[in-house]
Amino acid sequence: MPDNTALPLAQALLACLCAALDDTVGGPVCSCCLAPGPEPIDCCECAEGEGKAWVRVVRVFPTSARWPLPALDPSACVAGGYAVELELGVTRCVATIDDDGTPPTCEQRNADTIKILEDAAAMRAAVSCCYPATELGRQWRSIPGEWRPVEPQGGCAGGVMTITIESADCCPPAAPPG
Repeated sequence: MPDNTALPLAQALLACLCAALDDTVGGPVCSCCLAPGPEPIDCCECAEGEGKAWVRVVRVFPTSARWPLPALDPSACVAGGYAVELELGVTRCVATIDDDGTPPTCEQRNADTIKILEDAAAMRAAVSCCYPATELGRQWRSIPGEWRPVEPQGGCAGGVMTITIESADCCPPAAPPG
């Protein structure tokens, strides 16, 4: 059975994020993919640019009629549907202590900070602008979460952000008794 709950939302957000990153000071990333789980902190350089971006499903849960509150009754899907929490992330290369033990200069650290904060702005733009106001006559409901920096590790740093979105999919139709 295909996933009509989380996958379409994750794919749409990934496309929006990848496009939004093209216009940042860091430019396009080397890889912009769906992630099956938490992403390791790494980055890369390639002909197209540097870094990586991802979207992953954090959780999917039935909601009550008071979306996005979790449903306490498993049959509540009829009233509320499902909520999908997604995480967006971007990591980029940052300056580190060189082989001689010299720390990055203020100019390098400032440039790295600007790059990461522009990526954060691209993430906010993706979650704000990705989903159309209406699709097939219905409104999308979403709640953007906070953006959090990712601590530098191995010459890479960046940030992650979450968004909770109402899914158009609900419970599959019940099989006829039989």
